[in-house]
Amino acid sequence: MASYTPRVRKLYTLIFPLGDGRVLLGYKKRGFGRGKYNGFGGKVEPGETIAEGAIRELEEEAGIKAKDLPYHGILFLEATADPASPILEIHVFTSTSWTGEPMETEEMCPEWFSVPSNSADTSHPPIPFQTMWEETVEWLPILLGFYFPVSKGAEKIQMVHHASFKKGLNPQTGLQDIWHGMDENFIQWLGSDEADENGYPGRLENWTEEVKDRWIEERKKASFDA
Repeated sequence: MASYTPRVRKLYTLIFPLGDGRVLLGYKKRGFGRGKYNGFGGKVEPGETIAEGAIRELEEEAGIKAKDLPYHGILFLEATADPASPILEIHVFTSTSWTGEPMETEEMCPEWFSVPSNSADTSHPPIPFQTMWEETVEWLPILLGFYFPVSKGAEKIQMVHHASFKKGLNPQTGLQDIWHGMDENFIQWLGSDEADENGYPGRLENWTEEVKDRWIEERKKASFDA
């Protein structure tokens, strides 16, 4: 019987500025994800921390510099249609305080949207979930629900998310690609400072590379054996 083989992981960041019942999203003008709305982020460069990478990407893509950076999650995204592709390990943040004003850049066009709990706000359009990445639609509304209308300890909320893609139609390009056609989707919300019954730490800050390797391999082995 065949067995699951672990993959290399590639490190990215993703940050969502929040305020006054709104979330700032960027319309991707070029490159990977062109035509979609998303948070701001990208690759972590050699020599910088994940948090430094998130702050840099936000400033490069939206013209603002985060002053706070609550850490909310790790996404493990896997394109099963291409066994040679790495797993994308994306670290998710929010920011409620920054310097500067959002501005259009060569890569992104920032735009404010009303969060679901603030649907009465007619001065901003609702979040365009139909033009966002498939897996983001699964967890972003839940995360925003911890912030609005009143924060419920939102800065402490964290999650781990694994999603796999079997290849599907990209509505923005009209072409098939390996990062569409979400096949499996698993989200684990972390709500305690203590380790769970499987030994996984309750805070992502305590997740070592070995812990992340074990979690993603156990998720994939479970789906492989199903």
